[in-house]
Amino acid sequence: MPTATADAALHVRRLAVQRMYGRSFGLDVEGLDPGVNVIAGPNGSGKTTLARAVTVLLWPEAHGWGRPLVEGTFRLGGEPWRVDVEGSRVQCQKDGVPASPPSMPPPGHRGRYHMSLRDLLAATEDSERALADAILQEAQGGYDVPGAAGALGFGEYAKGKLKETREVEEARGRVEAARSLHRDLERKERSLRRLRRERDEARAAARRRDALEQALAVVRAEQERQEAERAFNAFPEGMQALQGDEADRLDRLRADRADAVEKREEATAQRTEAEARIAESRLPADGLPDGTLDTLRTALQEWDEARTALEQAERERARAAKTEAAEWERLSGDDKEAAAQIDGPAVDAVQSLAESRLEVQGRKAALRALERRFGEADPETSPEQLRRGVEQLAEWLREPASASDGKGRGRILRYVVLAGAGTVVVGGAVLGLGGAPLGWVVAGVGAVVAVAAYFAARSTGVATETRRPDLEHRFERLDLPTPSTWSVDAVHAHLDSLLQDWTDARLEAAKAQEWARHADEADAIEDKQAELGEREGDLADRLHVDPGLSAHSLLWFVQRLGAWQEAWTEGMGAEEKMREAERQAETWREKVEALVEPYGDDHVEDISDGQAALEQLREDQQALEAAHADRENAQQRLDQATEQVERIDDEIAQLFDRLGLDDESDETVAEWCAQFDEYEAAEEALNRAERSVELERERLKEREGFEESMLGATAEELERRKEEAARQAERVDDLSDRISRIQQQVEDAKTDHDLEEALAEHQSARQALRRRGRRDLRRVVGQALADVVHERTRNQDLPAVFARADELFRHITSDRYRLDLDRAESTFRVVTDAGRGLALQELSGGTKVQLLLAVRMAFVETQEQGIQPPLVLDEALANSDDGKAAAMIEAVRTIAAEGRQVVYLTAQSDEVAKWRRQLDETDTALAVHTLSGADGESVAAGGTRETGGLRPGRPASPALPPPEERSHEALARHLDVPVWTPRNEVAALHLWYLTDDADRLCRAVEAAYRRWGQLAGLAERDALSLIDLDPSTYRRLEALARAVEHWAAAWRVGRGTPVGRAALEATDAVSDTFIDDVTALADRVGGEAARILDGLRNGAVKRFRSDKVDELEAYFRAEGHLTSETERPPEAWWRRALEAVSEDLEAGRVRRDEVEAVLRRICDRAPTLKDGSPTETKDGST
Repeated sequence: MPTATADAALHVRRLAVQRMYGRSFGLDVEGLDPGVNVIAGPNGSGKTTLARAVTVLLWPEAHGWGRPLVEGTFRLGGEPWRVDVEGSRVQCQKDGVPASPPSMPPPGHRGRYHMSLRDLLAATEDSERALADAILQEAQGGYDVPGAAGALGFGEYAKGKLKETREVEEARGRVEAARSLHRDLERKERSLRRLRRERDEARAAARRRDALEQALAVVRAEQERQEAERAFNAFPEGMQALQGDEADRLDRLRADRADAVEKREEATAQRTEAEARIAESRLPADGLPDGTLDTLRTALQEWDEARTALEQAERERARAAKTEAAEWERLSGDDKEAAAQIDGPAVDAVQSLAESRLEVQGRKAALRALERRFGEADPETSPEQLRRGVEQLAEWLREPASASDGKGRGRILRYVVLAGAGTVVVGGAVLGLGGAPLGWVVAGVGAVVAVAAYFAARSTGVATETRRPDLEHRFERLDLPTPSTWSVDAVHAHLDSLLQDWTDARLEAAKAQEWARHADEADAIEDKQAELGEREGDLADRLHVDPGLSAHSLLWFVQRLGAWQEAWTEGMGAEEKMREAERQAETWREKVEALVEPYGDDHVEDISDGQAALEQLREDQQALEAAHADRENAQQRLDQATEQVERIDDEIAQLFDRLGLDDESDETVAEWCAQFDEYEAAEEALNRAERSVELERERLKEREGFEESMLGATAEELERRKEEAARQAERVDDLSDRISRIQQQVEDAKTDHDLEEALAEHQSARQALRRRGRRDLRRVVGQALADVVHERTRNQDLPAVFARADELFRHITSDRYRLDLDRAESTFRVVTDAGRGLALQELSGGTKVQLLLAVRMAFVETQEQGIQPPLVLDEALANSDDGKAAAMIEAVRTIAAEGRQVVYLTAQSDEVAKWRRQLDETDTALAVHTLSGADGESVAAGGTRETGGLRPGRPASPALPPPEERSHEALARHLDVPVWTPRNEVAALHLWYLTDDADRLCRAVEAAYRRWGQLAGLAERDALSLIDLDPSTYRRLEALARAVEHWAAAWRVGRGTPVGRAALEATDAVSDTFIDDVTALADRVGGEAARILDGLRNGAVKRFRSDKVDELEAYFRAEGHLTSETERPPEAWWRRALEAVSEDLEAGRVRRDEVEAVLRRICDRAPTLKDGSPTETKDGST
């Protein structure tokens, strides 16, 4: 079985389609996986275009889709490739370096790699025999040579004299007989040509008569324009620049000028008054020097602070003197100078001696208390001996008297030991809290015993032999009191007693140890007392203090002496502060006096005089600054008033200049403004008359009988020419009757002597004879060639194809079917797993599709000799149930696992789920790409457009009315058919407009095909059978759509692009004041620029200025909203539609009344097109 090797498999990684079929696309799919890629998207999103783009990328010279613009990357043989295709130009790069395209399979095999649901369905819609032929064709490489030879009629030809030869001879005789009558027919035809020429001239005269009538309308319009021009020119020429509000503006300007002059005079007076105040001030004209007031304020603050410091120092001196006297009284001394000389070290020595005395006394008292508590402690029995006795008794209790009661006694012993240990812990804690460190040691030993007793009692196993007698003997050797009896209760009681004794003994031993540790401190205390005695004698000599004073008396003396010395020092310091404060106060007074002296205050006695002088200077400075500010403000107002007067004078002068008037022409301006409404009315009448002249001239030029000379002719000349044309036009009916009579005579003559018919028959017979000869020659040569080709290619690659097809078919059907081949009869049969043979016609539709898919895939694999391109499947699972789909997915997975890239296209979300569900359980890579939007407008995850997203299977049919209620008008309401206008694309036209066949319309809608663009795309893919639409009906609908398209194009002539709010906001001609009103006007007239301008000129928006209308018109022309072309009349639209389908009308594919019905339906549903519906004329022409 062929497999895709790493070097031969081609894996597309990215594919971008910028142009296909001659139009732009935006398809760009990246991250394609080397395994299975599912590309999902709604119909019209670009899936088929992507599949064709793969063909363009790999076979760029063999496509037939215009000038595509495709780029893509792929990996081949482990190396990256990039291919750019633009029409016939192909650029290839291999690993970033230009290279020749890789050698792909033959272009004729490219269709084998793209299998679509449409192709598979088409192969199963014929007879069972046709399916068998299709399968054999696929198995034999896609070419059924005998079938092709039979379809071409090879090998069939007649012998002997042919029928065509006899017909040529007979036709030649009829031609000779008919020639004798030809001269008579020519003479009659010559007169007929002359009459027809005269009739044509009469008809031209009729057209010229109509054009002359229109020319008279032009003359009348021109006369009206001249009258309007004379009325307009009667007004003064200067009114052209008038806006209508000049009189009011002039009055306002005059009043504003008078007000400005008054303000100028007031400002002058205020400036003079401020200058006088500046001159009267006692301060310099520029005011006080910078910082004068701050310096004066600081000097006053310093002066005040010096006075405050003086008062504070006086209070401190009085308070210190009082304290010093009281402390000296307590000391009872008489030499203050000597007391003051006592230094700090002497006082510290006295204080240190007192503190040392107190410390020695405290240590001595504590030692006596410890001796009373621990001095007599002496245990009678050794604690170690008692501990060993406790252990012996506890061991005795743990030993069972026999194997049966060991467990119960062990529990009792555990409780006893735990109780004793608890007592020891409590006792040790009491000692520790009392200050004895040994107590905590005792408590720790008790805790250890308790834990040991607890875990010892939990040990398992019972001794088979008691050790109690040995333990009793060992206890008696300890020289301790023995239990009254060696019973469990007595031993327990004695154990409790020993535990208490052991605790007491440990406590006594701890007390003795603690006293032994402190006994040596008594000698140290005695030494310390001797040292203190020596220090007392020395201090008594230095300070004359009684050494017998107690420690507390010494401390009191030291404290009192320190207090007196501190009070004495404070008094001396306060006197020094007073002297310094007085000096500072005088200094700052002099500073203040020096500052105020230049301004009239030359004598400052106290601080109040200085503060008064500061306040006066501040007021003078403020008054001077206010005068300066008033002068500056007055000057500014004066300048502003002067500038305003000049500006107003300039505006008045400009107003008169614009109107061409002299200064002081106020009365003339008032008179012109009073006539402004009449002037505007005259101007508007002139504009309407000019537009009317232009319109009538355009209509004249559109007349078929128009001549340039008509434009300059007078009314009298036009009337004369019109009468002449009318007289000549009256001959049309007479000439037509004469021509008809002659034509009837000629036709009667041709009935018996028809040379043309004979010549045609003779020519036809000769052509038939030539075609018969060429056909027989092709049949003979073709049959010989077909025999040779079929003999050489019949069995080529058939075994490999059949084996692979059988393998895939088994896989797809889960081995419920296999494929059998009768090589002698060249027929296929399907054999079930039960051995039953089935003919092809007995297979279901889904199984037939699966069989053909297997054969196609087998052929792809067996025909490849080198590079192995990706396999593209287009909704190949659509006709399969879940089980068959799973088997087919597994078959595709097998191919992908062998190295071939697979791209699956679908518009059904349930197929995506099938691929995910089945491949997620395998090691085959799966990448899902979602297309959104019509024609692949974007490539994204989950994107949709108005057609919706992925379909869950087949599209749900809309709820249509029952067949008996499906009238054409009822369907319009039920389907909510949207209004279509010529500004829309014809692709958006609902199919309801194109057909009145309710059943055909319902079939299309049920398949989700509502608009013409969708139906055209379906026809492009040759899939009209999906909605049961035959090609002839489609061609009729296509002709009607083409008529609508050309009718809409004619309607758009002379109509610029619609005007909306965005366009109005983009121009300065429409201010924010008028934007809402002008937008509303644009909405009312359908966005037509010409009608918007007409409405503005006719006053549809109040107070909208005419110059702004002209500016808006220029903007509309520049932006394409207003064109210089003239709008075509409805008759021109209709003619354009008929011209577009003239060939279809002649061929009978469509009728004129069908075109008229389609256009009438469009106009009836679009209110703005009511005047554009086709109408019948009297003579039947339209």
